[in-house]
This record gives sequence, structure tokens and C-alpha cells, in this order.
Amino acid sequence: MNHAPTGLVARRVRLAQGDVVLLGALLHGEDHFASIHGERGEPEDERVIVSVVTTCSRAGELDAWLAELSETLDLELLE
Repeated sequence: MNHAPTGLVARRVRLAQGDVVLLGALLHGEDHFASIHGERGEPEDERVIVSVVTTCSRAGELDAWLAELSETLDLELLE
């Protein structure tokens, strides 16, 4: 589990560059319970790593949401 500044948690995920916009749109539809922050790209396979950040109180909700989303979107949860 990655910890962001006080009161926040971050989950790192790897996904296709084009899916970052989709991830943002899906989060927007979830009443903005988390935000996306870019980290770095993987040029050899056109994938990027981003952090999805939310409050500590919503960490469980974010974990469940990302796990469910990874079943339909090519999204890899990182340690």
C-alpha cells in the first residue's frame, strides 16, 4: 500500500495510455471519490503507471472498485 500525504492513500496501476482518459471518466462518474496522478510511461509497450489517490476513509472502496474494474479493463494493480 502506498501512502500519499497526510490523510490520503495512493494505489499504483499500470494501463494503456489511451485508457487513462477512460479511467478518469469512470472516476468522474463515481462522484470524484479519487483522483489520478501520472507517474511514468512504459514506451516499449505503450503503457503508463498512474497513482489513483483517495482519502484513507475511502481506501477500501477504492481497492474494491479497482479490483472490479481490472476484470473488464486491462488494468494491472501494482504493489
